[in-house]
Amino acid sequence: MKKILLISNRVMHYRVSVYNYFVERFRNQDYTFMVRANELQKESPYPIRFDFKELPFSFSVYRDEIKKIGPDTVILFLHLKNLLIFPLIYWLKWKRIPVIFWTKGANLDDPHNRLRNMLFHHLHNLSDGIILYSKNERSFVKNKNHKKITYANNTINYYDYANITETKEEIKKQLNIRFRKVALFVGRMDAAERGRKKVAHAIEIFKTIDSPDYGLILVGSGLGEELRRSMNQKNTIYLGEVHDPKNIQISRIFTMADVFLMPGHVGLSLNQAFYWSLPVLTEEGEQPPEIHYLVNGQNGYIVKEDDVVSLKEKLLYLFENEQECKRLGENAKYDLLENASIEGMFQGFLDNIKKLTIVP
Repeated sequence: MKKILLISNRVMHYRVSVYNYFVERFRNQDYTFMVRANELQKESPYPIRFDFKELPFSFSVYRDEIKKIGPDTVILFLHLKNLLIFPLIYWLKWKRIPVIFWTKGANLDDPHNRLRNMLFHHLHNLSDGIILYSKNERSFVKNKNHKKITYANNTINYYDYANITETKEEIKKQLNIRFRKVALFVGRMDAAERGRKKVAHAIEIFKTIDSPDYGLILVGSGLGEELRRSMNQKNTIYLGEVHDPKNIQISRIFTMADVFLMPGHVGLSLNQAFYWSLPVLTEEGEQPPEIHYLVNGQNGYIVKEDDVVSLKEKLLYLFENEQECKRLGENAKYDLLENASIEGMFQGFLDNIKKLTIVP
């Protein structure tokens, strides 16, 4: 069997689930899939079913590991700030080991930074293959390298989600949530996120909502003390991080909600919301590739950046129009399965690897 080695920075829990799916699908294609990274998110609820090692970022450490494994292809999933990427890709080219760069094509938080883009283009030139999150990042890759591209639409492994049979009301009762309609925010809110998910906007909206029927549930790490103190205690509940071995609790929370409200950087939370048939409300601005799954008026709404007034109007509209909320939610689930399936993501990897490992 041919060997595929993915070298990554911190492996988040949702990636563990994705790689568990990948390892089985690669095995069916006569490939062995392995991952080496400098860190694994410790709170991961998923067992690791692929060959994995934590190794500190050091060129000599990864060079020696690659020599020991003897991979047929190496996939680099690293940021520019992971300086290991430069000596490693030079060495891989010298050793004539095919290398694939899995990337957004640019830093989407600063897409017009000339120096960064020069470095990205240099990596694109050196790579034998390029895996992009979606077709929307193609413009960040120069025309001469377009032939190297395949698309692995970034998504989640929803096959690992629990089957929830309880009703919304049953879940609310068990969680002691009294609201008739619930907006849900799920994501990291710590300093590393630099406030880009804009949880402050969600909190601000509910400070101006008087109805006891409408509530906001916040889930995730890192909500600062200042924001906690500013919350409307009558209609906003912070649950902190939610982890359990089979993702039952977080699945119950998504099932209980009516709308997913994330004013900023939606990321894969959008995919998760779509899977649970929740319309998504967000703002324009520096959004990640997943934002392209959101079609305004079809599976959610996107308002102008920092327009909290319009965001509140859309939220109240969905709270007060159940049929429209249901329509958007049903479209969201359909669009996820159609445009962001885990199998589609895998095929984007497989297509690129086959181009490099199968002799015509």
